[in-house]
Amino acid sequence: MIVLIVICLTSCSFMRDNAVNLAYNLEAAAKKLKSQEIGSEFVINFEPKDSEAPFTVLIFSEKGVTFNELIEKGLDSLLVENIFPHLSYIDLKNRATLVVYQNETISFTSYYRRFVDVTTTQIINGKGDTDILVKTIGVYPREFSDEVLSIELQ
Repeated sequence: MIVLIVICLTSCSFMRDNAVNLAYNLEAAAKKLKSQEIGSEFVINFEPKDSEAPFTVLIFSEKGVTFNELIEKGLDSLLVENIFPHLSYIDLKNRATLVVYQNETISFTSYYRRFVDVTTTQIINGKGDTDILVKTIGVYPREFSDEVLSIELQ
């Protein structure tokens, strides 16, 4: 019985969702970019679960976001109406800050804040494998680690 539990836990640990995968990719980018100049860039390839369906990636700043701010940032109002009710159970100011929305499903994680930060909410829309450009805009002290890379995504 113990062997089965260990096997299950081991196999489940390799099955990460889109948000967690993207967070690990951001961590790798941060490690590479931290030693480089401000303005340096790194490309992350994001592979959505469904390569045929459009997706939206939202990376929130610590300030969180309102319904109207998402519309002001260029998201279609119908998409915001679909996403926002899902966000209501996520405390956007308290760690749940990287969201992937696809096929009316949300995956989210807060892991990236240990090594990168964004000053304003970042939105990436795409379909299929998508390259995301990570650009450094500064390095700041944080409580989880000595330094955190401040980034913009495009």
